[in-house]
Amino acid sequence: MDVIRSEKLSAALEKALDTGDNTDFFDQLRRGSNLPGPQANYDLARAVGAVIARREAKGDRLVADLTREDDEFRRIVAAMTLAARSLPGGSGDRKRAAARAAEAMAALQELAEDPRKVVRVGITEAVRMRVSALGEAGVADLAAWTDGYLQAHIALQALADKALLAALPGGAEVLARLEEAFVLADESSRSAERTQGMRVLREQMPAQIAAFAARFPETLRWVEEKTASKRPETREVITQAISALRRSVIPDTEAQRLTELLVASGKPRRDADRVVAGTRKRGKGRT
Repeated sequence: MDVIRSEKLSAALEKALDTGDNTDFFDQLRRGSNLPGPQANYDLARAVGAVIARREAKGDRLVADLTREDDEFRRIVAAMTLAARSLPGGSGDRKRAAARAAEAMAALQELAEDPRKVVRVGITEAVRMRVSALGEAGVADLAAWTDGYLQAHIALQALADKALLAALPGGAEVLARLEEAFVLADESSRSAERTQGMRVLREQMPAQIAAFAARFPETLRWVEEKTASKRPETREVITQAISALRRSVIPDTEAQRLTELLVASGKPRRDADRVVAGTRKRGKGRT
C-alpha cells in the first residue's frame, strides 16, 4: 500500500527532498492525482505521504510546502504525510519524536478546515488510517477535533467505517466523540446555521449514528436519550437517524417506539386546549 509504483514520481520525490526543487514532483502528483474527477487517488497520496514521513527532518520543508499549497491533491498528500508523522515512533530522542507527532496532529487538524469536499474526503481517509493504526487511543485523540464543525464531521466520518469499527473492542470512545459533536451542534449559535461546517455536520450525522449502532448496540440507548432534545434542528437530526436505523439496523417496531418517544417530547400544540379528545378536526379537505 505504501509503495510508489511510478519510477518517475519516485525520482521526482527524491529530487524534491534532496534539492528543494518541487517542480517535477508537483507535476507527477498532478498526473497521478485522478483530478479533476469524482475521486482523488487516495492510495497514491497515502504512499507518497508514508515515504515523506519516513524521512523525518529531511522532509520538513516539503511537508511545509505541501501544506501551504492550495492545490487539492497536494493538500491531500500533506494530510496523509501528517497523519503518518503523527503516529508514535521514529528515530532519535523520544521527547522530540513525541513533539513532532503532536505538531503533525495539530497541523492535520488545521487542514481539516478546508471547505472542499475532495480534500475533506482525503483528510477523512488520513484520519481513518491513523485510527486504524492506533485503535482506541486514536479515537480518544479525536476529542480535540470535536470543537469545530468541519473537524467534528471528519472525526465522525473517519470512525463510521465498518472495518475500523469491527477492530475496536468497545464503543465508549466512539460514543464519547459522537456525544461531543452532537452537543457542539445542539448548543451552537444561530449564526452558525449558515455555515457549511454546521450543515455538513448535521446532514451526515444520521448515517454515522446508524453505522455506530450497527457495531455497538449501546448507541441505541444514546439515541433514545436524545429523543428528548428540544431544538428543532437537533430533533430533525434524530428523526433522520431513526430513519437511517430503520433501514439497516433496527426493526420497524423499534423505530416506531423511538419515533413515538420523539413525538411525545415535542412542544405541546398551541391550540391543544381547544382540541377536544375524540373529536375530528373539520376543514375543507384532508391533509
